[in-house]
Amino acid sequence: MNEIEIMDKDSLRKTALLIPIAVIIGTLNAILAYMFLPPTSAMGLILATCIIVTYVIFRKPKKD
Repeated sequence: MNEIEIMDKDSLRKTALLIPIAVIIGTLNAILAYMFLPPTSAMGLILATCIIVTYVIFRKPKKD
């Protein structure tokens, strides 16, 4: 069985702080997208933005 990797306290604190920030940014993004774009385009923009932000925030350098 694989061992579960436990994050150190700094990484855990950073991740816990980023979650509410991501929710606020996502909510504002959704409101603005639906105000100015048709629903199908707005949904595509929201999904693309979520993927990009998730990649940028949670990418980790490879450990050797």
